[in-house]
Amino acid sequence: MQKPVPETTKKVGINIAGNAQLAVMFVLTFASACTNSPETQPNSDASQAAAPEADPSVGYDLRRLRPRAEQPLSAMFDQMHERATGDGKRVVVLFSADWCDTCKHLDLELGNEHPRSMIGDVQVIAIKEDDWRTAARMDEFNELRRRWEPVLDTYPLVVLLDKKGKRVEEMKEARDRLEGQGLTPTLPIWLDESRAREADAS
Repeated sequence: MQKPVPETTKKVGINIAGNAQLAVMFVLTFASACTNSPETQPNSDASQAAAPEADPSVGYDLRRLRPRAEQPLSAMFDQMHERATGDGKRVVVLFSADWCDTCKHLDLELGNEHPRSMIGDVQVIAIKEDDWRTAARMDEFNELRRRWEPVLDTYPLVVLLDKKGKRVEEMKEARDRLEGQGLTPTLPIWLDESRAREADAS
């Protein structure tokens, strides 16, 4: 049995592409990833270059939960969720696996940046099947996943949670609703739009 790997924390940006059902959701994100950002284009106006951005680009706040011998996954998740909401963050939980092609595209998206106004208030808690299978702790992985989704072994599962940790919406569920509003269903647009819906509901 391998020694459990300690939990790691990092901040990165996010972009997603996926299977046929999710492909449309991430077209816009990949298109933006291939263009030059304003920071990389030459600018002869020095005063413009020195001006601060009104809405700077940021990466996603991504935290990956890995097995730790002294703590069960559910307790680790609950502590991280409580810290994030205490800091004023909304939480997205992501279940994925290395063998899942759609998850690989999602990992690429997680390296991109978007305007702070769209994703700056979100923390993504990522939980990889591979980490927990290697540690022979898939029972904990599946138990936590069942809080929001009874069907196991389908990836990725991306769920937006409320402050109490209850399911607000799963990413695939948002696709038709966003398209019906005339919005391109990308991850940053989903998160931005869901914030406005939460504000209207309160």
